[in-house]
Amino acid sequence: MPNSKILIVEDEGIIAMDIRRQLEDFGYEVVATAFSGGQAITLAEQSQPDLVLMDIVLKGEMDGISAAHAISETLRIPVIFLTAYSDPDTLRRAQATGAYGYLIKPFRPDELHASIEVALYKRQLEQKLKDSEQWFAKTLHCISDAVIATDGAGNIRFMNPVAEAAIGLDLEHAKGTSVEQLMTLLNQSNRAVMENPVPKTLKSRQVTSMDCATLLVNQSGHEFPVEDGAAPILDDDGSLLGAVMVFRDISERRRMEKLLRESEERFHSAFDLASIGMALIALDGGFLQVNNSLMDIFGYSKPELLQANLQMLTHAENTDNAMALRLRQLLADELPSFQIEIECYHKIVGKVVWALLSGSLVRNSDGEPQYFILQIQDITNRKFAEQQLLYLANHDPLTGLLNREQFHNRLTKALAAVQRYDTKLALMYLDLDRFKLINDTLGHRLGDLLLQSVSDRLRTSIRAQDILARLGGDEFIILLSDINKIDDAARVAEKTIDMLTQSYTLEGNNIVVTASIGISIYPDDGKDSHTLLMNADAAMYLAKERGKNNYQFYTLAMTERSLERMTIERGLRRALANNELRVHYQPQIDLASGLATCVEALVRWQHPEWGLVYPDRFIGVAEETGLIVPIGAWVLSTACKQVKSWHEHDGPFSAVAVNLSARQFLENNLYQTVKQTLVETGLNPSALELEITESAVMQDPENTLKVLQQLRELGVTLSIDDFGTGYSSLTYLRRFPVQSVKIDQTFVADISNDEGCRTLVSAIIALTHELKLNVIAEGVETEEQLAFLSKQRCDSLQGYIFSRPETSATLENEFKATQFKTQLHRYN
Repeated sequence: MPNSKILIVEDEGIIAMDIRRQLEDFGYEVVATAFSGGQAITLAEQSQPDLVLMDIVLKGEMDGISAAHAISETLRIPVIFLTAYSDPDTLRRAQATGAYGYLIKPFRPDELHASIEVALYKRQLEQKLKDSEQWFAKTLHCISDAVIATDGAGNIRFMNPVAEAAIGLDLEHAKGTSVEQLMTLLNQSNRAVMENPVPKTLKSRQVTSMDCATLLVNQSGHEFPVEDGAAPILDDDGSLLGAVMVFRDISERRRMEKLLRESEERFHSAFDLASIGMALIALDGGFLQVNNSLMDIFGYSKPELLQANLQMLTHAENTDNAMALRLRQLLADELPSFQIEIECYHKIVGKVVWALLSGSLVRNSDGEPQYFILQIQDITNRKFAEQQLLYLANHDPLTGLLNREQFHNRLTKALAAVQRYDTKLALMYLDLDRFKLINDTLGHRLGDLLLQSVSDRLRTSIRAQDILARLGGDEFIILLSDINKIDDAARVAEKTIDMLTQSYTLEGNNIVVTASIGISIYPDDGKDSHTLLMNADAAMYLAKERGKNNYQFYTLAMTERSLERMTIERGLRRALANNELRVHYQPQIDLASGLATCVEALVRWQHPEWGLVYPDRFIGVAEETGLIVPIGAWVLSTACKQVKSWHEHDGPFSAVAVNLSARQFLENNLYQTVKQTLVETGLNPSALELEITESAVMQDPENTLKVLQQLRELGVTLSIDDFGTGYSSLTYLRRFPVQSVKIDQTFVADISNDEGCRTLVSAIIALTHELKLNVIAEGVETEEQLAFLSKQRCDSLQGYIFSRPETSATLENEFKATQFKTQLHRYN
């Protein structure tokens, strides 16, 4: 695909040249460089770039914001501001232009690249959305009938504009409401309330018509005659998905029928001018008279139709069966009229027309049959809409694969078959490795393209009788039928992994992705769909734990591990109720003074049978189940009370650091919890440090930023924990109101024997100091580690070389805050 074209607007020549070089390195085409606002507008008109990079302060009378406003308004070209100014007034002016980005100088090349890609992708999405909305609107307006689609309970899921107008309520307000609540149907002859055809169709799974003259009373009380009915929406396996009700206001047609009865002349006039196809049919099926609309529907001229019969237009099975039956019923006076949907032939060979055909019989005064009156309406568009609704209900819209619900239906059928014939089948649960990183790095558009490419490859790796579905996100499931040996499933898994690891070329990006696969076998690993899926999922997570890019079969050990998690979960709930949790504290030593003024609060579990349980055994379960939220609140309260007590009794420590989990940030009341705890304990906010992990930041960066700003305004200190183990660390250090970072202990542990690790730690300390932040190293256990960190001027140290985590009583009795001054003095 052609490279994106970019116009640079920068009055500093050296800066403009540097930006140009960076853009060309990224593969963009720089169409021109402008040095003033007026020149920028002229060059933008001439070159029509895909994007403009605009400096705000420019030489001349027009600044960058004014030029950007003109370019955005007149040329509809997206603009990204590159500026050293971020004052509120400049930001407000820039925001009014609808800019696609705002980068503060100086910025890194990767930030520039990411901003450009986001802007271009956003522009593409806006254009696609606009095109899609226009297409969908035109399609709906082509359908002249009112169309309402419901779920299996009769609740509205879709209405076209005609239906909205008829009901007097738009889809947004009608969605989820029972169709019976939005309209009342009356028998026109006696005004008795009639049953809505939708519930009847849902019960019978048959097309339900309004067999008598019917009035519809809408939300505003307006009533008008309608006809048609409802049809079931059935899955491929016959399961009921919902119903489609189609009706039309036939006020005009009723008026026309009245005119026909009153006068032959008026009858012919109304006949010819009818907006729907109409025909008079002889008892032997020949056309007696046709109108213009009928000719338009089928493409034949009037002479051609008058020399033909009804069988020429309809498929033989319709003529010989359904329609022929209804014509005979009219002749036998068994029906006053009928309505049927039939598939018809157009004059153009191969073109099919779906028609809604309504018929009645005209008799003379003696009751003898004379001819049929047929009203024919082209419902091809409506049929297409129904097919689209059915497809969307059964398939994943991104990849076209079966969705989760449809896969469960297919799996249920397959299980019934293998149970009957005593054979095996296998489930392969597939999850892409590190897909979130790809999505976050290259953008959701590339992520979607990758998922589509993966789906295409998976289709080629399975046999014709196997079933492939997307469960959501980057998770896929494959049902392997007729498995004779477990090795058969293994071979398919190996083939799938080998195929997926071949690189993908997407929009100029070479992407390599791997997959972890879990396999469960029927009947060895379960005899129902729920158990097989659960066990395949468990096996997939085992593959993740064993290095990713591999497959694992489900084993009994997984069940035991699952039971272990359940036991821990139940025990944690009891621990909260029975006060079994404990808080231990580990001192943090200030390198400059050699004093220990702060401690980190660490939770322990005093189990009545297992003894003292460390966090590595239960914190993961607490995170998964959400129990980490009440546990975290309890640790916070306990730690604050302890430090407050030390303040009041001249204790050894003046501050405490408490960890916050990613799950706690998903709760809406984290800020209130911290604030209320400080109020209840009376602790000064400056004595509390809250540590957050990079994984917590990555969950929801914008919400996390909002919460951290609130906490910082409260007066607490904020720190990034386990620094270096997540992604986008530097971005969040710049944006988030943190005062310190904590180097993860895995880096500290390798200082002694890993040159790369020493380089990384040195870089982290230097970078953090450059950002005016403090650095804490945890897991310091040896003199060699202590010497290295002291030489690098790490601000604070924490680890077994100073103290293990201990109870508050032990620290008060055995720990002296000044005891390491002499030891640290050797390294300063």
